[in-house]
Amino acid sequence: MKLHEICSVLEKYKCNVSFTEKEVLGITHDSRKVKEGYLFVAIKGYQFDGHDFVGMASEKGAIGIVAEKVIDCVINIPQIIVPNTRRALSLLSDYFYGYPSSKMTIVGITGTNGKTTTSFLTKSIIESSCNEAGLIGTISYQIGSRVIPAKQTTPESIDVQSYLSDMLNNNIKYAVIEASSHALSQHRLDGVRFRTAVFTNLSAEHLDYHENIKNYREEKMKLIRGLDENAFAVLNADHNASKYFAKNTAAQIVWYGIKDTSAHVRAEIINMDANGTKFLLISPWGKEVINLQLIGSHNVYNALASASNGFCLGFDIETVRKGIESLNNVPGRLEKLDYGQDFHIFVDYAHTHQALQVVLEALRSITTRRVILIFGCGGDRDRKKRAKMGRVAEKYADFFWITNDNPRSEDPLNIITEIQKGIKSNACYKIQPDRKAAIEEALFEARKGDVVVIAGKGHEHYQILKDTIIPFDDREVVKRVLSGSMVSQN
Repeated sequence: MKLHEICSVLEKYKCNVSFTEKEVLGITHDSRKVKEGYLFVAIKGYQFDGHDFVGMASEKGAIGIVAEKVIDCVINIPQIIVPNTRRALSLLSDYFYGYPSSKMTIVGITGTNGKTTTSFLTKSIIESSCNEAGLIGTISYQIGSRVIPAKQTTPESIDVQSYLSDMLNNNIKYAVIEASSHALSQHRLDGVRFRTAVFTNLSAEHLDYHENIKNYREEKMKLIRGLDENAFAVLNADHNASKYFAKNTAAQIVWYGIKDTSAHVRAEIINMDANGTKFLLISPWGKEVINLQLIGSHNVYNALASASNGFCLGFDIETVRKGIESLNNVPGRLEKLDYGQDFHIFVDYAHTHQALQVVLEALRSITTRRVILIFGCGGDRDRKKRAKMGRVAEKYADFFWITNDNPRSEDPLNIITEIQKGIKSNACYKIQPDRKAAIEEALFEARKGDVVVIAGKGHEHYQILKDTIIPFDDREVVKRVLSGSMVSQN
């Protein structure tokens, strides 16, 4: 594939020298991965600027550079100058891999909370139709039997296109993609052709990056706005932001909800306990009682979103029911841990005050006993949510521990102090920076019928400290504590 052929897809560019005969063997934005015959795209990251590594890429055999400015120290290879290298990387990657999404059915899922559970439910519904589905999301990237641990919810565009190409090569014609606000802001999904797009909900998150909720909403909107008239937008009828999304898309709209009786797809909850939720699914495609193995009304919303998406893809209600009911858990999302104890234990990824409130309300509804919570807040992230999380913990938990949750470069005690600012009364809580010790103390405190929820890390298997990353999995800690292999640190 010639360099001039690839660059023909760029919307606007200029080049310093002729490059007609250059053969492109690969594309990368990581100078460490450059090989002979590769095209290097210099993008600005959080910590490093790819423009600073153009010289290295040239020395390693790059046959061309895509950049936002001319790099004077490189004179022997073409420099293709574009307004935005992140968008250029998306367009180049899409072309290089042969426009894979145009040959597949792609489902995009965006929103603040519920993306991962909705993606798992959606994948399950697709597979209940006897079709295989790939997945790109927060927990992992799944291509058939190949499972790649996810480093970020939505990877860089070159990786997205590579994974979609691999799916096609494995005869996988469906893919479910979690679309994060960062990814949409940074053009990682430009060029991906979505058949359907699902919106779950919107609340304040990542404001350290987006600055305000309006900007955050606009980035989420990009997924819905990018749909054409043949696509479907699946929108939450019970959420105000959906009205704005509906006004700004050419797609056909399918509404889902619990409260809004005019929604196309809705639910009437019949029963909810620690083993799951039974509800009546009502839709133009039929009615069906669903035995969802996940708890909480928020998971009913996730199921409705997935069901609506399934209907848009042409699946019947029996396939939808089977797909929803066959999913028994989602790693780190109100994941139930049972080691024979006489109280309930759940691990959840909730790391915002809204998500924490939803989780605690769900757990409160399944017990008449105490709700015991262990949580913290991540370092180098939105500080405004810390006091709010303290306030939620005080309101909805009977007893809670404040501990570490990926403090990164910040002093853990400073993070805990900021959480405490939201606790205004004589709440029952303890400070224990050592997360292992906090979990152990909470489990020893639990009594028959209580509910213990360990929030913040969910599926994660590491703890990010100032200058290192250490292995850490809340679920493994619980297992060791309850098996008696961990020495008490009380």
